[in-house]
Amino acid sequence: MTNDGLKQTVVAKPDRLSQIAQLPQATRDRIAHIDFTLLFKGEAVRADLVDRFSIAAAQATKDFTMYRELAPGNIEYDQKLKLHKRGEAFEPLFDYDVVRTLATISQGYGDGFTGKVKPPLACEAPYHLNKPSLSIVAKVTEAIHKGKALRITYVSLSSGETTREIVPHTLVDNGLRWHVRGFDRKHGEFRDFVLTRIKAAAVLEDSTLSETELETQDRQWNRFVELELVPHPRIEHSEAIELDYGMTGGVLKVEIRAATAGYLLRQWHVDCSKAHSLQGTEYQLWLKNTPTLYGVGNLNLAPGFNE
Repeated sequence: MTNDGLKQTVVAKPDRLSQIAQLPQATRDRIAHIDFTLLFKGEAVRADLVDRFSIAAAQATKDFTMYRELAPGNIEYDQKLKLHKRGEAFEPLFDYDVVRTLATISQGYGDGFTGKVKPPLACEAPYHLNKPSLSIVAKVTEAIHKGKALRITYVSLSSGETTREIVPHTLVDNGLRWHVRGFDRKHGEFRDFVLTRIKAAAVLEDSTLSETELETQDRQWNRFVELELVPHPRIEHSEAIELDYGMTGGVLKVEIRAATAGYLLRQWHVDCSKAHSLQGTEYQLWLKNTPTLYGVGNLNLAPGFNE
């Protein structure tokens, strides 16, 4: 994103506005980078600032010093790890718009909103957004960045409020709401957790992950299925649908992760019944190759599949 994107996403808090406003724009961008990185990763290193903004190491040191002067309780230096950590009394220097922040995270963020984090935080499909708590998002992204487990207070439809430990690996927008994909230690499997249903979260700094909890072991996430979508057979003028979806030869082929297939099929109102028997004008597409869904975990979301 450009600096214009940064201006739209973060706004300096009133009590700091006069101090920050007096700084040159380039300096403000670097201060915003430090603030954002501390919030969403829990730590910041001088090398990132040097690499992102192509500045000398001495200048980066001055920037961190300036940030500490602006917000003494926000930052602590860890001599052992040789990096700056988020302070216990951390309060962001800027007000972050949650919708723009989520979109920015998903597209690659971290360098003052003007570039991509190295390594980037995994995130899928930034389309329609709800508004989860920014503090919850920050804890989730910190756990992903650090490769740590996360203790959450979660409210589910089936169990109500519970406390559990998860190992998050990716933020996902399923078209209706944002969730985080990760390993659920309580049930011993990978699941999706809706961000707005997380009431509290804490990064378990001393946690150690087992091989079975890593993203590489998430079979539904790492399996891809190819959906062959065609105009619903009941539609008389199917060319209209072909044009809507940019089909080739009357077919739209979509390769998608098995873990997110159900969400797409529901969002696009795809008739997944073998005999294309669903009624209703919302069903403009039919899944031609239903066998591709065998073994997909969230088929309860696929319209008509369990018919």
